[in-house]
Amino acid sequence: MERYNGIGIPCITTTHKLEIVGFNDVARNMFGRALTMTPMGEKRIVLTALVNSNVSNFLAWVTNKDKDYIELKIVCNGAVKHFVANLKSVKDIDSLGNETQTYNFCFFPLDSYHSLNKDFNLYRSVYMYSTQAIYITDHQHNIVSVNPSFINLLSRSFKEVMGKNDGMIYTADSHTKLQKLLSTLDTERDDISERLECIRMYPNGEPEIICCKVHINVIFDEETKEKQYLHILDDVTQQVSIEQSLSKAAYTDSLTGLSNRMSFNERFKDMYDSAQRLGEKLCVFYIDLDRFKYLNDEYGHDYGDLLLKHVSERLTGCFKKQDLVARVGGDEFVAVIQSDEDIECFEHIALRAINELSKPYTLHELLYTCTCSIGVSVYPDDAVDQEYLLKAADSAMYIAKQNGRNNFAFFDLNHKKTEDKHQKIIKIVEKALADKKIIPYFQPIHDVDSGELVSFEALARYCNDNNEILPPSYFMPSIEQDVLLIGLGVTMIKQVITQLRMLESHGIMIPISINLSSYQLLSEVIIKQLEMIALRFPQFVPLLKIEITETLIFENNQFVVVNIARLVECGFRLMLDDFGTGYSSIYSLKKFKFETVKIDKTFIDDIHSANIEDQTLLNTIISLVKNLKLKIICEGVETESQVSFLKDQHCGFAQGYYYSQAISKAKMLDYIKKHSKKDIFLPIKITVQ
Repeated sequence: MERYNGIGIPCITTTHKLEIVGFNDVARNMFGRALTMTPMGEKRIVLTALVNSNVSNFLAWVTNKDKDYIELKIVCNGAVKHFVANLKSVKDIDSLGNETQTYNFCFFPLDSYHSLNKDFNLYRSVYMYSTQAIYITDHQHNIVSVNPSFINLLSRSFKEVMGKNDGMIYTADSHTKLQKLLSTLDTERDDISERLECIRMYPNGEPEIICCKVHINVIFDEETKEKQYLHILDDVTQQVSIEQSLSKAAYTDSLTGLSNRMSFNERFKDMYDSAQRLGEKLCVFYIDLDRFKYLNDEYGHDYGDLLLKHVSERLTGCFKKQDLVARVGGDEFVAVIQSDEDIECFEHIALRAINELSKPYTLHELLYTCTCSIGVSVYPDDAVDQEYLLKAADSAMYIAKQNGRNNFAFFDLNHKKTEDKHQKIIKIVEKALADKKIIPYFQPIHDVDSGELVSFEALARYCNDNNEILPPSYFMPSIEQDVLLIGLGVTMIKQVITQLRMLESHGIMIPISINLSSYQLLSEVIIKQLEMIALRFPQFVPLLKIEITETLIFENNQFVVVNIARLVECGFRLMLDDFGTGYSSIYSLKKFKFETVKIDKTFIDDIHSANIEDQTLLNTIISLVKNLKLKIICEGVETESQVSFLKDQHCGFAQGYYYSQAISKAKMLDYIKKHSKKDIFLPIKITVQ
């Protein structure tokens, strides 16, 4: 009876003849001394001696076991109390090898039993009517109990699952995972919560995979002392679907469906680590579309977006499924290959991408051709650092663009050093603009015949921390396609207006003109700045002349044409710089209504050339401009003989070291008083270079 001593209810063990052979302390205390009055070896007390009434019913119940319990009245130390008796029959083998049978009786006080029964019914209701799917397995993971919600969730019948191993309700991977988790119970933790894939069976036999949050607790069978497992399943399939959608949105470019920058960074790191571990190469392709901005500006972003979608589809087809292809910027893509192939293989892939992307695209009603430039870098040849490997490919891409676009180039260290220098200068200019270290210097322009001062050309200069004055050639090549060029233009315009106001205060009304590049003429900031000047300082509008270059680009860009028209409408006059070189055309002279043409220095240098054709060409240019009734300014005049030649040709005006180098604004007033007639005031020319 030792197993019953810890139980708080009376328990008695009898033979099959109901002879009492054991009892616990609770039974002895409750049923009285009668249990212990029989000496050892004498006739044993029969359990019926304790039953106060309905002995026949009791004996019939013991014999038939037609129900789990029976109500009895039992004498307890002279008093009669009501109990509910429970019986369990136990078969065993004695020391002689004979089979024996004993009965274990448990007696519940009637009041306590009803309370327990009420609790049991409550727990049973919770189990049966819970919306959560619940099932219990034995220590061998065979299903011993399920509730209706389990049947509904997995569309299985009671007969299908009872007594079966619970592996049948999980996918193979999830069941393996579950077994590993169960092995940690009792040793590392008391319960488990994990998302697992379950198999729902439809009536037609078709399976469906659903995701369930499975919570598992260990329970113990008090009689067998064996583990059982309580499983509670919650269907989280919809939640997982939402999470996956959100995750996809976070890691996928919404326009093209490719990996976005966040996803690229994570996958690139994984591939880089893998390449290091396996000793393989990692090849990075940095892909930039050529002149993509033109498409957006000319036709609108709808066309640009459609092109990006088509490019993404073609680009994906150029690489394998395991390769990484991502959109990391507006029209910038990066592809990464982990491989042990040689360089020739990477060249072949780059050529294939260039050929595919250069084929015509159908964008709505427009048949459009777009090329690309590709930079290629290889680990570990070009870099052993993940970040530098990407920068190396980016640097190589600029080499491809400089080589004419629609091309690819491998990383070149010397070119990277040049790019680094450009980036350094960009930062210097950015700081210089903030610190107001970019200032105008003014080069005089004189009348060739009289020698009188007629105007100035203002040139941007950088005054460094050592007060050294550096020319535009130091910084302009690095920022000519950078947004800093807009800031530089605005800074120069403001400083020139300030200088004009200073001269006006001295009674000198000398005009100023500004030189704008194609990049600046596309800027709404620059155009609005000049429109504001026309409103605030109308007296300066006749004095300002706008010098422009690259007219072929202007002719083909409607936005530039519109912006130039806005400036002309304000009253500003136009000058054409470097005529005879670059993209200048006679057609543009009439289309944009230029007032003055500047002849480039290269033609002036050839005045005294032994080649008669050089002089003939210059004479032809001067004659052409005169016939168009346009004014002429010759640049780069350095000798008296050059001046004499220009006098003979009646070319008008000139500038160069023969007259003066560019001077600071502090010296400007004295120069004007010394070299110009007091009754003649001609425009000051400002060139933002």
